[in-house]
Amino acid sequence: MTKTQPTPTPISPSDQTWVLSTLEHDQLVKAKKHPTPRRLLKGPELLVVWALRLYLIFMTAVVAYQVWLAAR
Repeated sequence: MTKTQPTPTPISPSDQTWVLSTLEHDQLVKAKKHPTPRRLLKGPELLVVWALRLYLIFMTAVVAYQVWLAAR
């Protein structure tokens, strides 16, 4: 025969506020930290991201060329 776990009682908002107000700063940060999963991008969003990547590569090449010309 297996024992069943008792169901936890729900925490009221006032109790939660009281607990959060008694935590120290580092404990409060850890209690509020929730990892956010990566977002799956769709077609137009991917197009914009790739366009920005290509623009960044192009501008890096332009700046490197300008630095090379100035050094000559």
